[in-house]
Amino acid sequence: MIPYFLKSATCLALLLVFYHFILEKEKMHTFNRFYLLIGVIVSLIIPFATLTVEVPAISTSGITTFEPTFTTEETLPILVEEKIDYTKYIFGVYAIISILLFFRFGRNLFKIIQKIRLHTQIKLEKASLVLVNDPILPHTFWNFIFINKTDYKNGKIEEELFTHELTHVTQKHTIDVLLIEFLQAIFWINPLFIFLKKAMQLNHEFLADENVINQHKNTFHYQHILLNKAAWNN
Repeated sequence: MIPYFLKSATCLALLLVFYHFILEKEKMHTFNRFYLLIGVIVSLIIPFATLTVEVPAISTSGITTFEPTFTTEETLPILVEEKIDYTKYIFGVYAIISILLFFRFGRNLFKIIQKIRLHTQIKLEKASLVLVNDPILPHTFWNFIFINKTDYKNGKIEEELFTHELTHVTQKHTIDVLLIEFLQAIFWINPLFIFLKKAMQLNHEFLADENVINQHKNTFHYQHILLNKAAWNN
């Protein structure tokens, strides 16, 4: 089990290093999205791969071998000390932590579903707006965009932000996040999943920003909106 984790972590580390120094700087956000998704799957599969090398047989004809023989006058009893197997205890602790992480994962999903059910929904193209009372910035889960009810009624949410969140909906970015959350609950011992998740979410934002700029053709105004929202968040 330990060799598998080490091999998988090494593969994932190499993929993330290449992404950070080469791909992240390029404006190939769609390619980067699938690179990260396929990369994490490949890093989990590669440790199972084995290489076989055929070694030519060596003829032993004409070679005389001698096998030593040993004789003993008396056979003495051998005492074997029974060792404690700590592997099952380590695996048990690992499984308990994974179960707790899955429980937290399920609880968070339940909270999101409850929030969707308890608040007013408004249809918007391929998504549904969920009007909440909390002072939040717009954010998306699956086909639902959560926004502040007061800001929506007062028209304080810019059209560019709707386009941004709709991009998350249409491109199904939630699937990527759920996949990483699921794998992170299993491979929690690998800290590289934290960096992978951050890289994936940042790339999602790049994709959404790119779509906003392509549709609204006003980069300076969109930058101004993002700065205002960042200042509000801080």
